[in-house]
Amino acid sequence: MGIYELLLMDNDVREMALKNTDSNKIKQTAIAKGMRTLRDDGAAKVLAGITTIEEVMMVTAEDKQ
Repeated sequence: MGIYELLLMDNDVREMALKNTDSNKIKQTAIAKGMRTLRDDGAAKVLAGITTIEEVMMVTAEDKQ
């Protein structure tokens, strides 16, 4: 079972990318618009009983928000 993070390219994110905006700022903007991070997706799968907290923590980096 995988955990996933998908960044949808809307006008705001596209504009930031074209301006070479820091990737953390782009990620913060995407999260504010509803993007689910790897840890968020992992947490949902923990709650669904699909995986464990330890597994999610082992395979993801801490989100820098």
